[in-house]
Amino acid sequence: MIGKLFIISAPSGAGKSILVTTVIERIRWYYPINRVITYTSKSARPNERNGRDYYFISESEFKHKIEHGFFMECSTAYNYYYGSPRAVIDEVERGHLYILVIDRVGAEKVIHQYKKAVLIWLYTKGIEVLQSRLLKRNTEDKEQIQYRLDRARQEIAQELCFPLYRYHVLNDDFEVAVHKLERIIRRELTKVGSE
Repeated sequence: MIGKLFIISAPSGAGKSILVTTVIERIRWYYPINRVITYTSKSARPNERNGRDYYFISESEFKHKIEHGFFMECSTAYNYYYGSPRAVIDEVERGHLYILVIDRVGAEKVIHQYKKAVLIWLYTKGIEVLQSRLLKRNTEDKEQIQYRLDRARQEIAQELCFPLYRYHVLNDDFEVAVHKLERIIRRELTKVGSE
């Protein structure tokens, strides 16, 4: 099988993690696809687990990995380090299928290194929806939520003015969004089989 890398990005609060988890569960029976577990220096939220949601490491460990070229992209978004392991590209070249959930800046860095990645942008009907979801999850204080909303506005404006992503999926109705995302991934994987 030819490998494939899907990059999924969305403003904070758009529901990318649960969408990706659900889609992987549904298509894993047909395609052996996995989510790339990225690294971060932030602390785990109560519902997050090391090795499932992220690899949680110290800031000094993160900097050590940067110095040794471990990451294909990394950033200090939201005041913590986040990064994607470079080894994923080698795994994809060996035939593995992965979904990488990263922000727009990270996506731009990755496609410079791996142009065959399939980019998918998730979005909501407006900033108010993002704000409501961020407030509901109750994991950030007001200042952090405002910072995330400001970043979301920038990311949305960038995608409108300078489109980077091949596909756009509205996450308004969860089941509809899951179905659309699943269809896109299946279509792309079918293309791989016919190449």
